[in-house]
Amino acid sequence: MSSIRKRLFIWLLMGLSTLWAIAGIGIYLAVKKSELTKIDSELLRLQSAIRFFGGLSQRTEGPIRPDRLLSRINRENLPGGENRRPPDLRITQSLTDFIKENPPKYRIWSANGTIIRQSKGLSEKNVQFPENTEILNEPIFNSILSEGDTYRAMTVRFRPPRPRGRPRTVPSGNDSEVQTQDEAPPRNAPQIATIALSTKSMEQTLQFLLFAIIAIGIIAGFLSFLLVSLALRNGLKPLNSMGNNLSSVNSSSLSHRFSKKGLPIELAPITDHLNDLMARLESGFNRERQFSSDLAHELRTPIAELKMMSEVALRWPEKKNDNYALETLEISQQLQDTIETLLSLNRFENGQEKLKIEELCLKTVINECLKKHEKQISNKDIKVDIKVDEGKVIDTDIGIFRTIINNLLSNAAEYTPQNGEIKILGKKSNSSDEILRISNNVDGMEFEMLEHLFERFWRADNSRSDSSHIGLGLSLSKACAEALSLKINASLCENAETIQFSLNRTNS
Repeated sequence: MSSIRKRLFIWLLMGLSTLWAIAGIGIYLAVKKSELTKIDSELLRLQSAIRFFGGLSQRTEGPIRPDRLLSRINRENLPGGENRRPPDLRITQSLTDFIKENPPKYRIWSANGTIIRQSKGLSEKNVQFPENTEILNEPIFNSILSEGDTYRAMTVRFRPPRPRGRPRTVPSGNDSEVQTQDEAPPRNAPQIATIALSTKSMEQTLQFLLFAIIAIGIIAGFLSFLLVSLALRNGLKPLNSMGNNLSSVNSSSLSHRFSKKGLPIELAPITDHLNDLMARLESGFNRERQFSSDLAHELRTPIAELKMMSEVALRWPEKKNDNYALETLEISQQLQDTIETLLSLNRFENGQEKLKIEELCLKTVINECLKKHEKQISNKDIKVDIKVDEGKVIDTDIGIFRTIINNLLSNAAEYTPQNGEIKILGKKSNSSDEILRISNNVDGMEFEMLEHLFERFWRADNSRSDSSHIGLGLSLSKACAEALSLKINASLCENAETIQFSLNRTNS
C-alpha cells in the first residue's frame, strides 16, 4: 500500500534536488559566460596590437633626411645598457610584457593564406587558415587546443595601417619570438589574424566553482533530508491523531463526533464528512435495531398463535375443529408473505435483481392491479377515478413496476375510509418527469407521519392490531422504484385529508 508520507518525502526531496541542480548549473554557466566574456574583451583589446604587427611587414625605411635636418647619434657611442634592439624584438617584447603570465599566441596570414607572422609553439594543425574569409567582417571566437592547453581564439580580417615610403625587405633568420617570411606582403593588402589567450585561469576558476557547487549540494541534500523528515513528521501529526480517534469508534460509540479544534484548515472538510458519516451510521444502526425489534414483534405473534393452536390440538384431540386448519393456513401464509417480502426487499436494495426492460401500457397495469382489490373497494363503496391516457407507455421492467403499482393501490384500498375516493392520474406528456399520481382520502393522518411512511414495519396504527398488513408494502415499493431509477414522493393536501403518492423519473 502506498504511503502519503513516503510519497511526499520522495517528491519533496526530488523537487529540492532538482531546484539545487538547476541553480548550480545556472550559476556555473553564468560564471563561465562571464569568464569567456572577459577573455573575449581582452582579445578585442589586443586587436589593435595584431593590426600593428600586420603593419610591420609593410613598414618602410622612410625618406632619407639630410644631416642638416637631423643628426643621429652613433649607436656605438651609446652606453651598453641603452643599446636598442631591432624593432621586431621591441614590439614582441612589449606584447609579452603586456601579458606576463599567459602571453597570447597569434598567427597572421595574407589574403591568399600565406603566413606572414606567428608566435612560437603554434603549429599548422592548431590554427588553420579559415575557409571563408568573407564572413570575418566581425571577429569570430572559438576554442583551440595547443600543447595540451586550451585557448580562446579570435579570428579577424583587417587592413593594416597604410605604410609610407619605399618597401623594404624584412630581415630573416633572427632569434626573436617572431617568425617572418622573406618577402613582405603587398602594401595595405587585407590580412587575416588569429590571436589566442590561454583559458587555464578560467578552467581553474570553473573547477573550483564546480567542486564548491557539488560540496554545497551534498550538504544541502543532507539538510533537506532532515528538514523534510521533520516537516512531514510535524505536518502529519493531525492525521495520526484523527486516525487514533477513528480507531476507537465502534457500534456502541456512533454518537461520537470529531472536533475541529486544533486541526488544520485542510482537515476541516474531512472532519465534516466524517461527522456526517457518523450521523448516517448512527441512523442506519438505529433503523436496523428498530427493524430487528419490529421483525421479532411481527413474527412472534403468528408463531405464538401457531404454538397455541398446536398445544390445544394435542391436549384436546376430541375437540378438533375444521377452523384450526384454515387459521393455520392463514398464519402460515402471513409468515410466508413476510419472509418473501423481506427477501425481495433485500434483493432490490442491494441491486441483485436483474432488469428486463420492455414496453408497458400504464393503464393496462393499473386495471390489472385494481382487480385484485376490487372486493375491498366495493365493500367500502370507494369511488375510483382513473385519468390515464390510453396511449401512455413506458419502457421498464414489467414485473417490478407491477409490484410498485400493486402495493400503492393496496395501501390506498386499505386506508381509504368508507365512501372515500381514489384518484389515479397519468397524463401523456414527454416534458414532465411525473409518470403516475395516486391519491386517496385518509383519516387521522398527520404531517409528522410522512417521514416514516417508507420505513419497514411502520404502521399508522401503533397498536398493530390489524394483521392484514405487515408494514413492508411502501418500503418494498420504494426499493423497487430505486431499482428502476424512479422515485416515490408522498405528500398531504386538503387539510391533511388526502394523501398523494407520485412516481417520478430521476435525473440519473
